[in-house]
Amino acid sequence: MNCDDCAILLVEDEFLIALDVQMRLQEAGYAVLDPVASVEDAMSALDQAKICAAILDMNISGSTSIPIAERLQSEGTPFIFLSGNDTYRLKENFSDHMVLTKPIDYGQLMARLREICGT
Repeated sequence: MNCDDCAILLVEDEFLIALDVQMRLQEAGYAVLDPVASVEDAMSALDQAKICAAILDMNISGSTSIPIAERLQSEGTPFIFLSGNDTYRLKENFSDHMVLTKPIDYGQLMARLREICGT
């Protein structure tokens, strides 16, 4: 998928991390929606915008981003998980998706985005 004519969805409930990731992605030339911090807001963003890829914090506001991942997977939209330490929540059907740990290795994140966005 090419990320030139669509945006990246960023789901992160830690405000400073969300802003940092958004800023770094924008500096790298990606269009990034304003970060969202809940499953409901992510689903709404998916309904309203053309999304080419997503970055999902696994644990958001005491919940999990699995419903978002399931929708993205069903729509064929690539995504990357971010996690502090709760990768055990991954279902088997997400085992082929990259999980980056926090603190974020931005070199690794950018390399993976280039791969899934074809840039």
